[in-house]
Amino acid sequence: MQTLYTLVRNLALILLLATFLEMLLPNKSMRGFVQMVMGLFVISAVLAPITTFLHTPLSMEIPAWSITTPQDLPVIAAEGQGQKLARDAVQEQYRQILVHQIKALALGSDGVEEAEVEIEFDEGAGGLTDQPKIILVKVTLTSAKGEIPLVKPITIGQPPPTTDSQSTRADSLRERIAVIMRIAKEKIIVQEG
Repeated sequence: MQTLYTLVRNLALILLLATFLEMLLPNKSMRGFVQMVMGLFVISAVLAPITTFLHTPLSMEIPAWSITTPQDLPVIAAEGQGQKLARDAVQEQYRQILVHQIKALALGSDGVEEAEVEIEFDEGAGGLTDQPKIILVKVTLTSAKGEIPLVKPITIGQPPPTTDSQSTRADSLRERIAVIMRIAKEKIIVQEG
């Protein structure tokens, strides 16, 4: 019923506009052009409800004829929260870029099949134009299938050496990430799992 009401209203407006334009024309030679243009508007007004009924979008829909109410439009941000939302969006994009770059570095290492990267930023630091401060980068490596894990040397009768528990692969990857990404080594944790 609403569609029929809209169709009749649009046709009435178009016909009133066409009649008004014909009365304003100084000579009769322009009347044919006005009738042709108004005929196209009538065809468009009739096709719009038919296409919605058939669930096929009309690609050339005239925006002035589409009815929208303010409640149909999404609210982007409440008052005063626009800056925070924008900063969070920029930081999330920056996080995704760093994750992909560090993951590419990890997958470029020999014997690494998969890598998961987690990055933590300092809350409140960074803005729309400056980079946020990185607190922690955690990389978890998964070895390639069929690879034999490294065995630490065992010496009988002596206490185990107090060396770092990470393998040389994890250490070299940590060093490479620190150098290429210019992140302090203390903020990077590489684990093999």
